[in-house]
Amino acid sequence: MDVMTFPYTAVQLTQQVNRIPNLFGLINELNVFPSFGSISTIVEVRRDEFTLSVLPAAERGGQGSAAERKRGDALFFEVPHFPHDEFIGPRDLQNMLQQVGNTLVPKTLEAETAKRLFQIRNKHAITREWLRMSALKGQIVDGHGALVYDLFDAFGFDKKTIYFDLANANADIVGACRKLFEQIALNLKGEVMSFVRVIVDPGFMDKFVEHPKVNKYWVNWQAAAEAANRQRTEAGGQFGRRFVFQKIEFVEYMGFASVKENGSLVSKPFVDPGKGHAYPVGTMSTFGTWDAPPEDIRFVNEPGQEIFISPKVLDHGAGVEFHTQSNPLPLCKRPEVLVEVSMEANPG
Repeated sequence: MDVMTFPYTAVQLTQQVNRIPNLFGLINELNVFPSFGSISTIVEVRRDEFTLSVLPAAERGGQGSAAERKRGDALFFEVPHFPHDEFIGPRDLQNMLQQVGNTLVPKTLEAETAKRLFQIRNKHAITREWLRMSALKGQIVDGHGALVYDLFDAFGFDKKTIYFDLANANADIVGACRKLFEQIALNLKGEVMSFVRVIVDPGFMDKFVEHPKVNKYWVNWQAAAEAANRQRTEAGGQFGRRFVFQKIEFVEYMGFASVKENGSLVSKPFVDPGKGHAYPVGTMSTFGTWDAPPEDIRFVNEPGQEIFISPKVLDHGAGVEFHTQSNPLPLCKRPEVLVEVSMEANPG
């Protein structure tokens, strides 16, 4: 009897799945953490504390000012590993039909493989989005709620929260916005930014735009509703309302993900109720996602990609197993510019 062969290699499957566009998530849509392929499973972050300064004038042809270089503290982060297995067996094909044009024909292994690649892409994409959103909060957690890295603790900073007392009609909302902007701007040091953005949950957005000291500006902002609706559609329904107030862009995140808590799957929002997470937009090198090589001897010391897939034909024609994995680490190298906002009154 002929030995079963599978028409795709690990390299071909990996190339195919990474060609499928990642359309999941607001953080992905906003490109907060651009991706970098790494040949190492360790990411080194070297902190050189400096402040941009104006250069002194000098005679043409004279000696230029010398760069002051100080030895920075090096931090090392091991890239987490996220494996997932898929399987195609006879029951996935036998007696199953697929539509080709206007005709129903028996389902093929190639068609089922294409379907699984799309599903694999989405599973790793939502994992990537979850990690990136948690990195924006300063505490990277996995799908079981386990803490991967506390960026504030790693870099030696305390988490900062700015309170917006949205239940109080007389609250100083402009003052809270100013405090938020200054907290980020003053901690940029050698970095730059274009503006401040806050990713907020729908409850925060509701209370914010309804507040008496904000609402009239929000009503005027509605003139841009058509553009906002286009952006919401392009982001798959997770990009909600947008509003610029006091040089800060407030963006509503309506996304949910299924994560495990106490052994059971529960649906959790990417942003906790009544909360928001602010960061500087337009920085040079503060944010990034490092993709490490897979746990596969055939790809050691090669630049990582978002997803790797390795197929295995099982004995006796039992089917094909796909071992998939992603190895991403999103990092903010200046967690002091990450600020939480809360619509609770300041308990202190």
